[in-house]
Amino acid sequence: MSEKNQELIMLYDFTGSRIAEFKAQQWAITNYGAVIYASIVSSKKLIGDISTIEIAFLNLLAFIVMVIGIWLIKGFSESIKERQKCLAEIRKKFGEEFIFVWSGGSSKVPNDGSKPKTVLRYFHKFILMFGFIITTLLLWRI
Repeated sequence: MSEKNQELIMLYDFTGSRIAEFKAQQWAITNYGAVIYASIVSSKKLIGDISTIEIAFLNLLAFIVMVIGIWLIKGFSESIKERQKCLAEIRKKFGEEFIFVWSGGSSKVPNDGSKPKTVLRYFHKFILMFGFIITTLLLWRI
């Protein structure tokens, strides 16, 4: 195996692992957001009778969690998109056998790096927004 091929394989592995790390971070952000929302609602229930200003402050805190969470999810999504483009370019440098297997029996390189899937990004954002809405409703109802 040539040195060039080894470098491409190393870059491919590294880029793929970075994508996996970024996706794991997105899940962690979503999970931590849900835990913080639950903590906010629980704090009101544990403290008991709190003033309207304190409820408004807890709502503001929940809003900040949502905004920061969505901002972080977006940042990781952009990084994932860039790494996916990099993987697509690396695949173009591999040999015909690799391209044939990767493309499922086609002799041309699939153009899968230009249009990455965004479904999970929207799912994470939805969970953060939904959690904010539920937190706000619960704060004013319980």
